[in-house]
Amino acid sequence: MQTYKGTFLDPEELELFEGYLSVEDGRIAGLDRRAPARAEVTPLPGVVVPGLIDAHVHLTMSGDLDPTADLEKKSDAFLLARAAGYLRRYLAAGVTAVRDLGSRAGSAIGLAQAVEQGRLAGPRIVAAGPVITPTGGHGWKFGLEADGPEGVRRAAREVFKQGAKAVKFMATGGVMTPGVKAGAEMFDEEEMRAGVREAEKRGAVSAAHAQGLAGIKNAVRAGVRTIEHGAFDAWDEEVFELMKRQGTVLVPTLAAPDGILQGEGRVPAFMVEKTRPIAERHRANTFEAYRAGVPVAAGTDAGTPLNPHPNLARELELLAEVGLELDSVLRAATTVAARALGLEAELGRVAPGYAADLVALGGDPLESAAAYARPLVTVARGRLVL
Repeated sequence: MQTYKGTFLDPEELELFEGYLSVEDGRIAGLDRRAPARAEVTPLPGVVVPGLIDAHVHLTMSGDLDPTADLEKKSDAFLLARAAGYLRRYLAAGVTAVRDLGSRAGSAIGLAQAVEQGRLAGPRIVAAGPVITPTGGHGWKFGLEADGPEGVRRAAREVFKQGAKAVKFMATGGVMTPGVKAGAEMFDEEEMRAGVREAEKRGAVSAAHAQGLAGIKNAVRAGVRTIEHGAFDAWDEEVFELMKRQGTVLVPTLAAPDGILQGEGRVPAFMVEKTRPIAERHRANTFEAYRAGVPVAAGTDAGTPLNPHPNLARELELLAEVGLELDSVLRAATTVAARALGLEAELGRVAPGYAADLVALGGDPLESAAAYARPLVTVARGRLVL
């Protein structure tokens, strides 16, 4: 049994607990004010919270000025080797789980398997493999093109055949595909529902890239687990009620437009032109959804322009800036993000029975979101890794 001494903060209890946390087989076995008898105790500094979760990343994308062009030029072997380096950075940042929502040729699935088998050091990875998009739709160069409910069903089955634990649909157009209108409807409700049912059969999670309001409603009615981005149009009460009734999680990825706009003059102009008009609406939608009671999870969209691996500290800072209270920011990166990954019974809490994934922060996250930028020590699967 491994025992850690520290000041622990559970996102649901929200009270600092000074004591001892014991670990057995990679899980939290107990929390006590006193050290267990004959225990080997390792002290942890700062405030110890659950390992952080980034619910939206792209491990095969670079985060450079034009990641799409980079994907076209690099070999699969190069992309995998580079992504393996990113995984160590995630652990150093206190991120112990990520959800990859689109990789070239589904290569993130292999990374997930390598980490799970202990062959590669890194955070847990819930990988969606290639995205599923209509013919010529957003992300078509690196995804599976499918049309109609039967086509989407077959594409989803192919993704799961590859070993994916999640599936992602393009409900609307997006910023990074030239010639595609960002926010315009793509898959309809019936098409996505066919894919969602395939995910449900396997206990997998589903996500929808959904920026325009009509596409968001299609995706929610289809039963997707998470809405990604939600940047366009003013949202209405109908969508809030739909999401709350369905338990749909919003993953706003505020860091993505933040990076694109900071790169104006260097990032491809068409991306900036699509992003600039909706930046404030994106922030407003995030706060209004949160205020209406929609659960919000932290996801960066890391890999998009000037949105590096890792970038979760920036996303959490932005969530606080748009109006989420600091306890909700903490839950966005822990309990709610765990729900987005379909791992809410395993990750996201400092409590017996949960995975012993922890990060010691150099500050109290209930006092300032800046604490996330100061990770001191990471524990993954019960072991001190950094």
